[in-house]
Amino acid sequence: MEYIDTLLSTLTQATNIGYFGDAPEIVATELQRFGVTARIENDRSVVGMVKGKSDVGIMLACHLDEIGFCVSSIDDKGRLRVSQVGGSDVRILPGQEVVVHGRETLRAYIGAKPPHLMAPDERKQVPRFDELFVDTGLDAVQVKKCVRIGDFITFRASYRDLDSDMRCAKALDNRASVACGMLVMQTLVRMTPWSTVYFVATSQEEYTGLGGLIHSFRLPVHYAVVVDVSFGDQPLLGEHETSVLQKGPTVVRGGTVPEILYQRIVEAAKKNDIPIQIEALPSSTGTDADAIAFNREGIPTCVIGIPLRYMHTPVEVVSLQDIERAKRLILAFIEDLEMLHFAHAG
Repeated sequence: MEYIDTLLSTLTQATNIGYFGDAPEIVATELQRFGVTARIENDRSVVGMVKGKSDVGIMLACHLDEIGFCVSSIDDKGRLRVSQVGGSDVRILPGQEVVVHGRETLRAYIGAKPPHLMAPDERKQVPRFDELFVDTGLDAVQVKKCVRIGDFITFRASYRDLDSDMRCAKALDNRASVACGMLVMQTLVRMTPWSTVYFVATSQEEYTGLGGLIHSFRLPVHYAVVVDVSFGDQPLLGEHETSVLQKGPTVVRGGTVPEILYQRIVEAAKKNDIPIQIEALPSSTGTDADAIAFNREGIPTCVIGIPLRYMHTPVEVVSLQDIERAKRLILAFIEDLEMLHFAHAG
């Protein structure tokens, strides 16, 4: 678990929003250190490959980007008005520390009207996003020297240990899955799998689906495994809405996932004594699978989820054990792919 911890800390403290950030370089460098052939593509996705015994290709897709904001205007006091990149919960934004990625990197905070100065009816309402602003503490002249319209802003949050194997950080959606995919490739490069495996740390899943779309079209893949996070258990949510942390990864069953792939993953989990949880998503999955499965003439795609609490906040929480189990499940599925391929072809 120690290496997972180190890798996850490094990944979550990195940045990737739009075409900006250092996370792709970190992922590519680490994959190359494993001995995996890897490169950063034009869209800032990272593609790594382990050649197999056959030309049957499987795509392992884990999105690398994170949510954040984009500077839309600067007022005469130097305060930044911003637009959302991906979805964030406006209820938790006031008071959050952020990083402005301008000509210079600036620490800042999200400000809002003080509750003391609100009318009684205002206090009962969630503030509108357009009422919030970002304060760097600098005056307008200084801000305009450092910040341009269109610069990106991300949450600033440290990587923290919680009890047991729980970890808390920003961007665990979806760096937890990126770490999982990298661990899969670290294992595969020491062996010769039957299929050729393409690991893709995809770009822009949170708002365009760019990386998943173009690389599932470009790469010679016959199957895809998408690894993303799933909603973790917390109060006020029903069991059917969430998965339980430390109880293993989720396996999606629904219209996007061919039943034969779903069954094979379940069988691989049983055979290898890996606990899993079934997640019912009858139509779209809200992941890169929605782009990949319906690309070209159709790419059979399955979805594995890592349970995560407090999604799209700076305090997302995952279990290291769930990441390790997801890695084992993917490896078991890849090992069984030869049998699946010929059964599917027949």
